[in-house]
Amino acid sequence: MSDTSNTTQCDCDYFEFGDWVRSRQNPNLTGQVIGERGWGEEYEVRLADGLTKTWWKTIEIEHDPDGSPPAMEDDDTNVVRVDFTKRRELREDTTTGGAA
Repeated sequence: MSDTSNTTQCDCDYFEFGDWVRSRQNPNLTGQVIGERGWGEEYEVRLADGLTKTWWKTIEIEHDPDGSPPAMEDDDTNVVRVDFTKRRELREDTTTGGAA
């Protein structure tokens, strides 16, 4: 018997473009609806890996309550700016920390 106390049941039979969905059989398999055919009978989903696309029947998927859209803006807090047109010393004590 599986513990379903932490999941949300989705009895939806229609999904909008851009909706975040997951597989009913494997909730770790998630993606975003990017296509539809057969009047909502099947949905094309781009999986979370960003590369794979697959067609799922409506009964195979449900809305993913943990799905989230991409960030609205870039997070530059962990980015080292490097101008590759200029010579730069790569040492531990430089602003790049020894990495380009």
